[in-house]
Amino acid sequence: MLISRFDTDLRKKKFGFAWWRMLTWIMLLVAGFLGSQYVRHAQQVWAALQGLPAGEAENAAKLHDMLTWDLGYLAAVFVVVIATAGCILRQGWARSVLRVVALVLCVWLAYRGVLLWHQWSALEQVRDSVVQQQLEGFKRPLLIALGLQAVSVPALLWLAWQLGQPAVRLQFRSRPG
Repeated sequence: MLISRFDTDLRKKKFGFAWWRMLTWIMLLVAGFLGSQYVRHAQQVWAALQGLPAGEAENAAKLHDMLTWDLGYLAAVFVVVIATAGCILRQGWARSVLRVVALVLCVWLAYRGVLLWHQWSALEQVRDSVVQQQLEGFKRPLLIALGLQAVSVPALLWLAWQLGQPAVRLQFRSRPG
C-alpha cells in the first residue's frame, strides 16, 4: 500500500483545536436535525395527499407544492451533510464544496432574515388588542429565528473564509493523482 508523503506528514503533525471544525460539526448536526424535520413533514403531507377526496384539485395542488419544497430542502440538506462529512474527514474536494455551501447558505439565511424582519414589523403594527393577543405566541419564535439567522450569517461567512486559508487548506488530503 502506497502512502503519499502528504498523508505521512499529516499523520505526524497534530492539529490543535480549530473553531472551523467545531462549526462544521454544528452544521452537520443541524442539517441532520432539519433533514429529519423535512422527512416528517413530507410524510404528513403525503398522508394528507393520499386521504384527499378526488374533487379537491386546488388543495391537492397546494399539497404537491409543499411536497416539492420538502423534497428540495431534503436535497439541500443532503448536500450539506455530504460536504460537512467530507470536511470532517478532511477530504480535499469537500473544502471547496463546503465553502460554496456556506456562502449559498449565507445568502439564503440573509434573505430569509429580511423576510422575517418584515413579518416582525407587520406584527408590531397590529393595533387591535384582541388580534395582538392572539399573535403574541408568534412573536417569540419569530425573534428566536431572527436571532439565530443573525448569528449564522457571519459564522458561515467566517467558515467560508477560514476554509480558504492556507493553514486550513494544508489539513486536507488531496485527491490521489
